[in-house]
Amino acid sequence: MWFIYLTWYVNTVVGLNQKFTGLCLLSGQITDGITTPLVGMASDKLNCPGGRRNFWYYFGFTFVNICFLGIFTDPPFLKTERARNIWYCVLPAVFNIGWASVQIAHMSIVNTLTYSQRRRDKLINYRNGFTYIASVSILVLALILFMTVSDNKW
Repeated sequence: MWFIYLTWYVNTVVGLNQKFTGLCLLSGQITDGITTPLVGMASDKLNCPGGRRNFWYYFGFTFVNICFLGIFTDPPFLKTERARNIWYCVLPAVFNIGWASVQIAHMSIVNTLTYSQRRRDKLINYRNGFTYIASVSILVLALILFMTVSDNKW
């Protein structure tokens, strides 16, 4: 859902055109599609002293935080339009590398919680159900907010 805010931010605050904003989002999604299976395969093979998945949490956490801050700021050192285009096209891609790392580490935890396939299926169903409930709730709250707020300063 963060990409909806990114679209608004890059269009209105930064001033990039809409076509390039779509390209920025596309770069992130393509990177996520490529990175997720690669991180999944690498996380199965990499054994660290802290555990198999902890490295990916820390790696992803670092990338996500740095890129998220970089995406939602308008750095003063970006003077030209070309520099801004590169900045806002590369950071969502790098953000999604970190996001894939955290996501894979998080999703694979269920398989280590229990050896019972039935319990694993139940846990995955709970996780997916609560994810859908949270997504729908956020969208409903956003709809209510947008219907009630009449200020057009944004």
